[in-house]
Amino acid sequence: MNITWLTFFYVAYWLMLIAVTIQIIYQYTISSRASAWLFTIYFLPVFGLFLYFVFGVKRRKRKMYQQKLTADQRALEKYQQKFNAESIQFMRHHKRQLKQFHGLSMMIYHDACSRLTVKNKLTLLENGESKYPQLFKDIEHAKESIHIQYYIFKFDEVGNELIKRLIQKAKEGLTVRFIYDDYGSLGLNQAVLKRMRSYGIEAWPFAEIKLFAFTDRLNYRNHRKIVVIDSTVAYVGGINVGNEYDNQVDDGVKRPFWRDSHLRVQGQGVAYLQSIFLNDWNFCTGQDVELKEEISAEFESWPVAENKMIQVIASGPDSPQPSILFSMLHAINSAKDEILITTPYFIPSPALITALKIAVLRGVMVKVLVPDESDLKIVNAAAQSYYDELLQVGVVFYKYTKGFIHAKTMVVDGFLSVMGTANFDERSFELNFEVNVMIYDSAFAKQLSDSFENDLKDAKQICAETWKNRSVVKSFFEKLARLISPIL
Repeated sequence: MNITWLTFFYVAYWLMLIAVTIQIIYQYTISSRASAWLFTIYFLPVFGLFLYFVFGVKRRKRKMYQQKLTADQRALEKYQQKFNAESIQFMRHHKRQLKQFHGLSMMIYHDACSRLTVKNKLTLLENGESKYPQLFKDIEHAKESIHIQYYIFKFDEVGNELIKRLIQKAKEGLTVRFIYDDYGSLGLNQAVLKRMRSYGIEAWPFAEIKLFAFTDRLNYRNHRKIVVIDSTVAYVGGINVGNEYDNQVDDGVKRPFWRDSHLRVQGQGVAYLQSIFLNDWNFCTGQDVELKEEISAEFESWPVAENKMIQVIASGPDSPQPSILFSMLHAINSAKDEILITTPYFIPSPALITALKIAVLRGVMVKVLVPDESDLKIVNAAAQSYYDELLQVGVVFYKYTKGFIHAKTMVVDGFLSVMGTANFDERSFELNFEVNVMIYDSAFAKQLSDSFENDLKDAKQICAETWKNRSVVKSFFEKLARLISPIL
């Protein structure tokens, strides 16, 4: 029998396809994600298998992340002890102030070892033109250390200005630690990094993408954006480093208006952002840097003009549960009157879809603000496939038309605010390293609600009937994109 090379490859391909099918069925407990991958490998011959091996092989519990998970948990438990040995009683003492979100606060504590902190001053920063000047000012006044971590760091006007300031502080003898995501910050070439290191800046990539570990690391990106200065001031939110985030930069490139939100924190909550940074730093470098012992006593008597209650929550492949997803579900399920959501990528899990539907049927007003057009067409199509069923039940959708909205915020009942790096999609909840801040405060929620209402002035509401009657071709493409939405 004469077997040709074509026959050999055909048989080998189908054997591999069957093996991958079995692996997908075995490793994915979420049926929607399993179905999405099965559709991909069969609908896209050869290329579908390539995508699966790069993005689909589930490595949440592989050795490198299991070690980080263990180290993170151990460190967080130490930080808990430094602050208050009676954290649960402390949160119970504030039960009345937390209103219906006391259960949420307790869940976050038990799941993520993140205690409620009550002595914090918060500043809402809208867009890069508000964030960067304040950040540069804080860096200028830094006396001891600067810890900085970004998903996207571009070497353009904004990036260069920030690097110059970091170099100056390193020359002054400050400890400057810098983590960049190796995929998101491709614009940081080796020449730039070498220059930074030559001045004493410790710069490390998060999970450096190497050929032998390509499939291990490309799919699990560090999407966190954290800056901690002198262990007393911190920044967290949606704004990366690049010209497009600052609408006042004129570099000759025509860009859409970029609408984003960021949070500046002073007070006790800074220590938790510091701990997340240091856990990531120790993972990247192999070092064993710990939170300073004296920070605990200093923060317990922190003299601030405001007393904002916050909790910091992080999740990713280094957490035993999808903690941020759990916190969002709990917040939605606790709503009584109103939920305001702003997100650039709306690809909710089945659990989130159900939670939003139930909220509306309970009489809760749910408003969702999304971009008119996403920067990724297939993601935009997949997101729009969810609108119809949610519109029909009563969720109100708005499309932002002034430019691209990249803010990731939620306000519940004019009291709970959620800000951070996580998008309203499965990638943020399951695959990326993310960090959010839960803010229990009516005054801050009013600020964020006012910001939401102001953004609606540059948005158009989606009419349920008009949307339902859109073209069949467009609807079909959206439904096709939805089949793979769990893996986007």
